[in-house]
Amino acid sequence: MRWDWRPPAGFVAAFVACLAGGLTVVSAGLVGLLVAVAVLLLTRLDGAPDPGWDRRHYDHRHGARGEVQDLAWGMVGRDGRIGERVLRQLRDVARSRLARHGRTMDDADIEQVLGSRALRTLTRTRSPLPSVADVRHTLDVLDRLGPERETPTHDPREPRP
Repeated sequence: MRWDWRPPAGFVAAFVACLAGGLTVVSAGLVGLLVAVAVLLLTRLDGAPDPGWDRRHYDHRHGARGEVQDLAWGMVGRDGRIGERVLRQLRDVARSRLARHGRTMDDADIEQVLGSRALRTLTRTRSPLPSVADVRHTLDVLDRLGPERETPTHDPREPRP
């Protein structure tokens, strides 16, 4: 570390100038000390602004890690209920899963397929929003449906028994 000579030089210059101007030794010393502190601060300050943070730009693919992380952050609100964003995504998943099975949420027998708790979770439009346990139950029901339409075990040309 190199010794900086500018603050002591500022002190001496201010001290001598104040003494020559007729101030007392104590007053000249205080003025010299203030000048030394000012010189010290000015030599330590950097005039260039701090560079901003470089934001990383990630490739946003459907179902990528960032999407899952965003979903996790928005999962539970302050009151222990899920957020509106999660409920919308849950409804989208349910619509697509039911569509793979040739069903819609408007079918007359959909409560028999999903169950009353899962159906209430998916169709809730008012506060309070569903709890995390309700969402977990609904996801379990949708998982049990399976990702694809079941293949028929009988010949489709023959009538069902």
